[in-house]
Amino acid sequence: MATVTAAAHKTFGRGFSNERQIVKLTYNFANDAGAFADVVKVGTTEGKILVLDSAVHVETACTSAGSATVIVGVAGGDVDAFLAIGSGAVASLVDDYAAQAAAGQGIVLASGAAIHLDIATADLTAGKINVILSYINID
Repeated sequence: MATVTAAAHKTFGRGFSNERQIVKLTYNFANDAGAFADVVKVGTTEGKILVLDSAVHVETACTSAGSATVIVGVAGGDVDAFLAIGSGAVASLVDDYAAQAAAGQGIVLASGAAIHLDIATADLTAGKINVILSYINID
């Protein structure tokens, strides 16, 4: 198992007090590979934030020689807050698939929290996934 930092990794969080902000964090197989058991860090918070809304959007369909699964969440916290394994089966990850997990709405993330995409069961061979978070900073 390797932890890989996505080519499009973003640090986000600091903004004006009470200002709602939106960030799009992206995993792209073409840049980040997709080996079984890889953990891809797509973003890191700077400052404590409250996620008001979250969604996962598949921009380019994911493929796998096997039956890969993807979960998206917070390292060391709710590891599937944004996409649980039941919604992250490769058969579901088709063009423009969108998912919104209840656990990822109204969640507080500490400063330095890492948003991870975990690849399990088999390798991915293609795909691009966006994690879209709407948030305010609360520290």
